[in-house]
Amino acid sequence: MAEQKEAGPLMEDAGLPFLQSIHFMHSEWLWAWIPSMLVVTLLIRYQCLGTVSRIPPVSGSKVYRHPRYRLLHRLHVRKTKQHKTATSLSRWTVYILLLACFHIALAHPYKLGRELPRPPEYRDTLFIVDTSISMMLRDYLIGGERVDRMTILKSVLTTFIDGLQGNRIGLIIFSEQPYTLAPLTADYALLKSRVSRLEPAVLTGNTSNLGRALIYTLQKLKDSDAWYAAQKSALILITDVNRSARDLDPAAVANYLHEQGFRLHTIGIGTSSDSAREPDSKGLVYEPTNFALLEKIARQGGGQFFWADSQRSLQSAIGTIQQGERRQGTARPRHVSLPLYQWPLLAGLLLIMLLQLFNRGGRSVA
Repeated sequence: MAEQKEAGPLMEDAGLPFLQSIHFMHSEWLWAWIPSMLVVTLLIRYQCLGTVSRIPPVSGSKVYRHPRYRLLHRLHVRKTKQHKTATSLSRWTVYILLLACFHIALAHPYKLGRELPRPPEYRDTLFIVDTSISMMLRDYLIGGERVDRMTILKSVLTTFIDGLQGNRIGLIIFSEQPYTLAPLTADYALLKSRVSRLEPAVLTGNTSNLGRALIYTLQKLKDSDAWYAAQKSALILITDVNRSARDLDPAAVANYLHEQGFRLHTIGIGTSSDSAREPDSKGLVYEPTNFALLEKIARQGGGQFFWADSQRSLQSAIGTIQQGERRQGTARPRHVSLPLYQWPLLAGLLLIMLLQLFNRGGRSVA
């Protein structure tokens, strides 16, 4: 992945498309070639480097000294003195070329391949879900049959989980007492499994306390990294509340959340009038949903209110929430990194092989 530090394209003004597309991961090795070249120059100057084209013998060999060694040595030096400068220059050239190949390889040249998929454009989404006893009321008519609010609530949550693929989603359920059913996660199978097991008034009490649920959400957000994140989580309250407890004003808590950078949307389950009352409610007191309260909470929370009356309205709610929570495109495009360091290494290897071939043919280049 090309998320590394880039040295920029090579020869931007050269007008060569191929060279313009080359980047370096570690450009400091290109500058290190200059001091390496100076060191090699000094070593050659003081005859500390041998020729590249001659490979030292693997096995040892016996050395014999001729009786007239000193005379022969002086004659040899006199004969080759005029070629000394040319030999040093050729040796220097070979070493510089080899160093250039190795330093370019160490700089890790690469090209940018295909662009990788962009990260999700939406924020994390946290659902605050009402599971009070009133969710057992059957005031929805689907295909001529009565359907309870809990079934519709599960359908709402499942629709949102499917529509928010790519986001992390969390679930907080409440009635009298709130608790975390699922922390922020991208495991959608787990989320759907938890949603399918929801039952009204299990473990959390019978009545709805919106203020307590929002205070609990506030505390959980403060204990997590989401509180300090630049991109705050989107909060979605799903409830059929008729009236909340008077000890905490849910609209005031929603306003505080909005001041901290969060946005709270509300979705109403049920109907707002007695017209949908079931004749036989099995001993349950029918309470219509207080849409006016949910609209006020959404307004104070900087979000919008939606009514879950149909599948079309849910899809509209998902689209509106996603559009409102879309991130500002600050992420840079990412591409697959195609390494090119093997080519300068191959060039250096070929240079050494050519020098060996020239040496076997009787020519000593370096």
